[in-house]
Amino acid sequence: MDLGLFLKSPEVVAAWFANLVFSTPFGMIILFVFALIANATLFLPIAVEPVVFLLGIIAPNIFMVFVLGIVTGTAAAVGEMSGYILGLLGIKTLHKMSKKRVDKIFELGERLAERGTWLIFVFAFTPLPFDLIGIAAGVIKYDPKKFFVAAWAGKVARYLVVAFIGYYGGIALITAMPWLKTLVGM
Repeated sequence: MDLGLFLKSPEVVAAWFANLVFSTPFGMIILFVFALIANATLFLPIAVEPVVFLLGIIAPNIFMVFVLGIVTGTAAAVGEMSGYILGLLGIKTLHKMSKKRVDKIFELGERLAERGTWLIFVFAFTPLPFDLIGIAAGVIKYDPKKFFVAAWAGKVARYLVVAFIGYYGGIALITAMPWLKTLVGM
């Protein structure tokens, strides 16, 4: 493939990317690792949503949109366990954080003890700071299975919504503006 054409032609890039992600097992593995790392980095947000949205637009069918949401959500939930583990490591770790952030973690810990699974799901589904929930859950030694299941459900639901918005939004845009079809390689 001519590198110049690849760099100058958005439709070639879109087709190559769609082929990589949806036609090979390596694409989903790369996506899984990306989402895992993005969610394991504490206090350094890396946005996964734009990638999932764009992949939703170029998804070949609705089944792949489901796969996209489930793979990304599962990786995100696994990555979020890093905050939980950090909380389990104890108070020594918290001394390295600002007093305001530590107070927030303990406040969240108290709420988790009361509302647990529901609160974890809501924070996982929304763009609220989930790292603090993970740390708070670890500090209070919240049941790790319940934590993971709630985080998984919230993250999968979130990325399914983003992927479907991309998929149906892309169809609507392409229907409204047919010239976009060539741009996204359809």
